[in-house]
Amino acid sequence: MLTARRRVVATAAVVLSGSLLLASCGGSDSGSSDGKTLKLWHYEGPDSAMGAAWNEAIKEFEAKHPGVKVKFEEKGFEQIQKTAPMVLNSSDAPDIMEYNKGNATAGLLSKQGLTWYRSESDLPSILDYDILKSNRTYLYYKGQPLYPFGYGLSYTTFRYGGLKRVSDGYEVKVTNTGRRAGDEVVQLYVHQRESRDKQPLKQLKAYERVSLKPGETKTVRLRLPDSDLAHWDVTRSKWVVETGTYDVMVGASSTDIRARTSLRVRGETIPPRDLSEVTRAENFDDYSAISLVDESKASGTAVSATAEGAWLRFADTRLGSGASAITARLAGAPGTLQVRLGSPTGRLVGTARFDGTSSPYTYDTVTAPLTGAKGRTDVYLVLSKGLRLSTFTLR
Repeated sequence: MLTARRRVVATAAVVLSGSLLLASCGGSDSGSSDGKTLKLWHYEGPDSAMGAAWNEAIKEFEAKHPGVKVKFEEKGFEQIQKTAPMVLNSSDAPDIMEYNKGNATAGLLSKQGLTWYRSESDLPSILDYDILKSNRTYLYYKGQPLYPFGYGLSYTTFRYGGLKRVSDGYEVKVTNTGRRAGDEVVQLYVHQRESRDKQPLKQLKAYERVSLKPGETKTVRLRLPDSDLAHWDVTRSKWVVETGTYDVMVGASSTDIRARTSLRVRGETIPPRDLSEVTRAENFDDYSAISLVDESKASGTAVSATAEGAWLRFADTRLGSGASAITARLAGAPGTLQVRLGSPTGRLVGTARFDGTSSPYTYDTVTAPLTGAKGRTDVYLVLSKGLRLSTFTLR
């Protein structure tokens, strides 16, 4: 059985052998493509375990291939990280380049389906799953990531033409402007300019991988049916395509946009909220100090106040000539449920008092009168710590 050290050496030797085959087949433009020399770059220190493994692998490889010499150049990790895009597209490109490190550099020779942040300080708590409120992922993040969503390196370069509208989406011409054959992943993003709800800065809607020889141009078609523009309407618990203008962008990553246009869509307008119907508390527009919890052990979702003064916002509510009472299903600790207009500290129009239940899964219905709850405004429900709310109505 191979030891860990021997497995590393053997793996490196296999990499070297595979690179020899590629070089002898003309897979590189560098000076090492004569089949007699392999150019190797790595950033491992000579005294490190991986550095020693590379040295042993080179010796083993050259012993088995006496006509081939490995030309080794040690590079700093930061040097490779910063210059890789330029190096890969030059005649100095090595046959083998170690480019795999735990801090967001693995896999950059392909497109990556995630965002690599520059620092842990750019991220919220690992227990915070609300990407909208925390402005997380490429959808909402406004900072400068280390590597953006969709980013990747290539051994060649690509030029994009303009976007052309077709029956089922868009077309764009892509040209390989480099000296090597390569694959490009063409990505189509959309941004909705106006909406009742918070919308992503951009959102991937389609992508297509295209293989191109040097100098070759192909037309790439990306499907974008109107139904793909839908988002979830929390006010009515349904998917909706809103009327409005949408920015359509195509590029090599979420930040490397090469062409853009706009699309006018005739959809629907989300009406004001109607809280006279039974409304689930989980369908809020915004919140503070609130956790989503199981409504029962079997099914359903409720909200729980994790601090005194926790609140839920229900935006753009039409109260009409006036709601006279709030009816709510509550569980958990005893406390109060306040109804305020305009802000969490806005005008108080009613307070429901709750005696508590023995189990967080046992709900009681509580009703309290409202005064001055009318017009079209944002409604805030302010909860005592430990209070759970399942559903409510304002009538």
